[in-house]
Amino acid sequence: MLRRLIQIVLLSTLAAAAQAQPLEKVTLRLDWVNSGYHAIWYLAIDRGLFKVEGIDLEVLEGRGSSVVAQTVGNGSVMFGTADTGAVMGLASQGLPVRIVGGYLRQSPVALIFPKKNNWNSYADLAKGNPRIGLSPGSGAAILLPAVLKAANLEGKVQIITMEPAAKPTALLEGRVDAIESFDFLQVPLLEASGMPTATLPFAKAGINVPGLSLVTSQDMIKKNPALVRKMVGLMQKTIELGRKEPDAAIDALLKRAPTIKRDVATQVLKLSFNLIDTDATKGRPVGWMSPEVMTQSQEILVQYGGIKTKQPIESYFTNEFVPGS
Repeated sequence: MLRRLIQIVLLSTLAAAAQAQPLEKVTLRLDWVNSGYHAIWYLAIDRGLFKVEGIDLEVLEGRGSSVVAQTVGNGSVMFGTADTGAVMGLASQGLPVRIVGGYLRQSPVALIFPKKNNWNSYADLAKGNPRIGLSPGSGAAILLPAVLKAANLEGKVQIITMEPAAKPTALLEGRVDAIESFDFLQVPLLEASGMPTATLPFAKAGINVPGLSLVTSQDMIKKNPALVRKMVGLMQKTIELGRKEPDAAIDALLKRAPTIKRDVATQVLKLSFNLIDTDATKGRPVGWMSPEVMTQSQEILVQYGGIKTKQPIESYFTNEFVPGS
């Protein structure tokens, strides 16, 4: 009895001591401003998933995948979510950043346009010199030149650069005929604004590179691999929680961004779940990246200019921190 009492006291003391340990401050920059598909991170924070692992997570909004990758690579933030193609392009140029977990492993990038355009294939864009709104530095913008080359549309469209947030308004107002972006993000927003919308996924032009990934710096991997492993595992738990409780996730998002429309954000979030699992990752845990798909992605980027010189694919990503892989 005394021994049992001593054990209880000892365990209570250890638990109290663990709780008294200061949390480790960790920063995560999102690929873009708060939207429905980001809601899962806020739900995980509110439910204490990160604190249980000793992490005080600060989530920062982003302004495009290239910017995120650069800030991660230079150490301004510790982790980020960024488009795989954008990360690969910058890493091939020497940016010390690496993918440590696949987030949206199916490509979401597409040309998005009003249904009244009656475009059923990329060949339909060859008529009329259409205007495409593009935001330099976005994941879709990195791949658009490859799409135009593959579809024989070089010189047959007008590229109009603009701030990312201006693209939906420009499309709604008829100042451009199409925009590049994530289809699951823009379609609910545009249709809620009264525009019946259609898309041409980049994959239809043969350009299919995985979507968002969790990235960190090579320095972080070297100096704090335990934290990297924690963050990848927590990404898995965050996605699982969001899938189970999408409405609660949107509640958590709206605490931070109350002007976002709930119905649009909910649709965006639910559509994003369709991009987490792919045929190439069947039977593998969330976060695991297919070496074959990454090899094909590099071939696409090399062929169309996103990568100038081939690198060993292991320089772009690793599965070593993915629990269950």
